[in-house]
Amino acid sequence: MPLPQLLATLLALQPGPKDPALAERIPQLLHTLLSFGNEGQPEAAIDEGWQVFLKRGLPTVAEVGEEAAYEFVVLICFSTPEESQAKVLAEAKRALARHAVPPDAVLFCEARARQDRVKAHAQRHPPTDPALRDEIRRLYAPDQAVRQAKDFDIEKVTRVDRETERPLKAIFESQGVPTYDMVGPEAASMFVVMVQHQSPDFRRQVLPRLRANVEAGQADAADYSMVYDRAASEEGRKQRYGQNLECDGKSATMHSMPIEDETHVDTRRARIGLLRLALYVRMVSDLSPGVCPAPHTAR
Repeated sequence: MPLPQLLATLLALQPGPKDPALAERIPQLLHTLLSFGNEGQPEAAIDEGWQVFLKRGLPTVAEVGEEAAYEFVVLICFSTPEESQAKVLAEAKRALARHAVPPDAVLFCEARARQDRVKAHAQRHPPTDPALRDEIRRLYAPDQAVRQAKDFDIEKVTRVDRETERPLKAIFESQGVPTYDMVGPEAASMFVVMVQHQSPDFRRQVLPRLRANVEAGQADAADYSMVYDRAASEEGRKQRYGQNLECDGKSATMHSMPIEDETHVDTRRARIGLLRLALYVRMVSDLSPGVCPAPHTAR
């Protein structure tokens, strides 16, 4: 029997999840949590997931399947406060010892817990430059508004990015890449997101300063991965994390560009608190409908 056919046969013989209803519900909860514009719904999804954890612990691979078991750990670790997060992480490590949850789910939870502790520490202190924080917030509002609009318009996006270019460069030239201490974690991340929408030359200037901030605990490694991958793709190199997506002209869908050591990309992503690549692509596509133009059909 040919190998592809043999693999398909073996997969078909695998038993299904013991709790198919929960296996179906978990992706729905995670999607709700990660979606924008669902007023009140993310909180309800978090609460429902937490109640599941309190009643039965972490759903295992045998109970809900490998993907749903991973997504449940992501759901809980992504959304719970520090004390609850620690309980989930401890339970995830015990479950991993029994091979009951995927290893990258535990790596993701560890990274999120570590990052959340650093950000919580920064947020307990007022920023040293509140005026700069407010300026970044002001610039960020239109940057995101045009990208999250239901009637996505690339011309509006381009116009906003042009308007944002000069003040962003002025901030960088006078302040460097804003740190957690300077503007708080939220505004520091906003600045990086907006840089991602600027010219390749500007991103290359920002990248080493951003890396220094990450190493000093003053920026998010996930933000750095976004800028690094964009720069790599622009220079004709393979990405490291798969953060830079492109449109498939034939199907009007998004997919990741070439990645170095693609076999281990999900492990690398988990170590800095990023979702699995396939889930990330799916979420970006769902949250940004219309980004990819419809393919032209031959007359």
